[in-house]
Amino acid sequence: MGVAGRLREPGTLTENRLSREDLMSKQGTTRSVWFTARYAIKIPRLVEWRLLLYGLLANMQEAQFWKHLRSEKLCPVAWSCPGGFLLIMARAIPLTVEEFATVDVQAFRCEGAWIVPVEEKQDSFGWYEGRLVAVDYGT
Repeated sequence: MGVAGRLREPGTLTENRLSREDLMSKQGTTRSVWFTARYAIKIPRLVEWRLLLYGLLANMQEAQFWKHLRSEKLCPVAWSCPGGFLLIMARAIPLTVEEFATVDVQAFRCEGAWIVPVEEKQDSFGWYEGRLVAVDYGT
């Protein structure tokens, strides 16, 4: 059985899972993400015009999904600015390779009348307050 929506044991999420690398930044195709202990700060990449537009749209989609759905499967958006230039999301603990191997992505995507738009890759998921969440749903 996969971990789609299953709660983790209380007390198993600790800051010890956050490495020095996790507290820095990562580059996605369309967005740069900077991490603090509590937040992930997402900014569209300025590599080329098309990728900038996709990054803006991804930030706007995550903000709108969170605003209207507030699903337990989505990592919460703390704040976003109009136009998608900046999005601040709660910080989730990254999944390990072993944890991701047990995720049933297809089952996770099903959410009643809508589908969670999450890619089937390890860094699209995380643990937030003891539950599996999508951290990159601006696809």
